[in-house]
Amino acid sequence: MLLVAEAQAEPLTRDHLKALVRRKLSAPDVEPEADLLEALVAMEPQVVDPQLAAAAREPLGTPRATSDLLGLHIDRLPMRKDGKELVSVESLTDPVLTRALTMDERASLATRRYALLIRADYRNRRAVLGLRLLQHLVALVGEERGALIHDPDTFETVGIAEFSRRRLHASLDNVADQIAVVPFPDPRHASGLLRLTTRGMRRFGSVDLELDGLPRDPAVLQAGTDLLYGLARQMVELGEFDSTGYAVELPQVVSVHRDDVARAYGRDAQASQACPTCDEEVEVHLVERTAEAHDPGDHVVARVVAPRSVSDDPAYDQPRWARDVLRRLLGTSG
Repeated sequence: MLLVAEAQAEPLTRDHLKALVRRKLSAPDVEPEADLLEALVAMEPQVVDPQLAAAAREPLGTPRATSDLLGLHIDRLPMRKDGKELVSVESLTDPVLTRALTMDERASLATRRYALLIRADYRNRRAVLGLRLLQHLVALVGEERGALIHDPDTFETVGIAEFSRRRLHASLDNVADQIAVVPFPDPRHASGLLRLTTRGMRRFGSVDLELDGLPRDPAVLQAGTDLLYGLARQMVELGEFDSTGYAVELPQVVSVHRDDVARAYGRDAQASQACPTCDEEVEVHLVERTAEAHDPGDHVVARVVAPRSVSDDPAYDQPRWARDVLRRLLGTSG
């Protein structure tokens, strides 16, 4: 949260947050999950020495091992320290990354000298309950303190009204609001081709996704974006943390349905029937690629390729497969 005055950025305590939640959500019919939000506020994060992680790991089946909520981090940070910017000037002046700001909000960026960090640790369970609670808490604090919200994964900055509009629904029907899809040059294939990469999948406990081998055709790039959003929604559902405490292993082949694309945007699934000759679903495989300088810190990016029965062939052609899979699922002609 980016704040203007030092008074707005006064240390944020758990008692203050608890009082704010009770004041704003006193009626159960206003927020049925208010008790869970209070529980998250009270939860100190667990700090574990990486060298002792194996010994400190909670036994499977214990409340800590299977709980949705694991802890809440709260910190106050200066926007500039030791000559370094907390948020880059490029991010705060980029017209795309600030496109959702009003004129007044954009004009206030230069005056924001402090930041509050609120970060939650949670597991991907019950439609990512931890993320939904965190977003609600950020909206409450941001409204109280006149903040703008900066996303360190997507680098986008938005106002409270826009942030609240994008909050994740329990139905997961607006996954597209939670992540960004960014184009980059594609050095893996012929010059002139592009790749599309997601930003923000970390909040779902998932790898980011990259589809490469795409031509510079707006219709194909839009279809590639649609496919990644549909796949992202599948990843959220497939990544649901097992109730016994075991993480779920991603299958070798993931099916992406046209309905996944529609629902990722919050549309009626019937809208996906606009292409009567298209396939109902396509199958993809994910393979980790080497980290690059522009990747989110300490986060895996996985390429979207054909199932191994196809992509393991030495003659496999990723650009041809990418165009074909978009044509079959979404009807593109590029």
